[in-house]
Amino acid sequence: MAVPKDAVWERDPHTAAKHDLLKRYLEAWAPILLSRNDVITYAEGFAGAGIYKQGEPGSPVIAYDVFASALDRFPKRMRVILMEEDPRRVEVLGLQMTLARSRHTDRIAERLAVDIRQGDFHPALLQKLQSIGSLGQPLFVLLDSFGGPDIPYSLLRELGHWRSTEVMVTFEPSFLTRFAQNHDGHRQRGDQAFGNQNWRAVFQQPSSRKFAFLREQYRETLRQAGFSHTLYFEMVDEGGRMLYLIFGTQHERGLEKMKDAMWKVDPSYGVRYRDPKDTQQQMLELELEPDTAPLQRILQDYIAKSSEGRVVPELQRYTLLETIYRPTQVIKVVRQLRDAGTVATEPRAINAKTLVTLTKSPPNTSPPVEQGTLW
Repeated sequence: MAVPKDAVWERDPHTAAKHDLLKRYLEAWAPILLSRNDVITYAEGFAGAGIYKQGEPGSPVIAYDVFASALDRFPKRMRVILMEEDPRRVEVLGLQMTLARSRHTDRIAERLAVDIRQGDFHPALLQKLQSIGSLGQPLFVLLDSFGGPDIPYSLLRELGHWRSTEVMVTFEPSFLTRFAQNHDGHRQRGDQAFGNQNWRAVFQQPSSRKFAFLREQYRETLRQAGFSHTLYFEMVDEGGRMLYLIFGTQHERGLEKMKDAMWKVDPSYGVRYRDPKDTQQQMLELELEPDTAPLQRILQDYIAKSSEGRVVPELQRYTLLETIYRPTQVIKVVRQLRDAGTVATEPRAINAKTLVTLTKSPPNTSPPVEQGTLW
């Protein structure tokens, strides 16, 4: 979306979906880390005003309430660092965070420190995290900008140096595909965001492949920065604008918890998923028990690549690291494939030692022509 002119603006459905995803993930993240650490940190580089025109809470308020609930269970401490460039939004944000604090006891507020800073997020955010000793400690950084190539790779690299840091980044591909080819300044912004010029090959891609190409290039950027596991959440707004929310972590458990959060996002927000490894590129509704047909195709193809078959833990780990599905869905899918006569299992009762082999050839794996819009 274009940068709003007002300090407070309307919340669109896809922003609501982002906030729902964030809330559900932080509800898992905070208790896990507070159970093991004395202090953890949450930071935002584009904090906004903390409220929308119809009174809906912004991400800083949502995060504060989640953390207050977690601290009610654990006698630990948390730090919330909020950066915002617009002084009008900083003023409103300060009021909203004061109101959020008033909803909780003084005992919680004393252990939940909030630091609001006005100014450009980079390099000020990194300097602040360094000064308070948050780097090297559990840290979640939300870089939810208005979608252009706003996040410099140098920042991601500094954050990715620390194994305990996770990031969620907003990335809009259309800015670069629309404006960068004939504008040197925009191309340089792209270079700074990706950390190299490899992304410029997007200009040689067919129109139907441009967005997916940039998405995968940006996921590779996160991996090069140190975030070994990435997961993306794709959205299209009412005007047809593509937006990616990309999560980066170095922990498989973080990846698993983010997937759990993804599948629990309220379906009324109009967001769907598509697994990049599904050759048919089937769109999936947000459901607690989603359609597993794409995972059946993906696992058939993966099993086919081994002459000896795959044991169930291999299939579960592949599902975690390489698909949008959850490892807990694998046994159900293997059972479906076995009942259809597509695979054989030995022993028949499926457990961690079960070997799964193909009895039929996998489906055609040639990739389809990708459409310009996802749904």
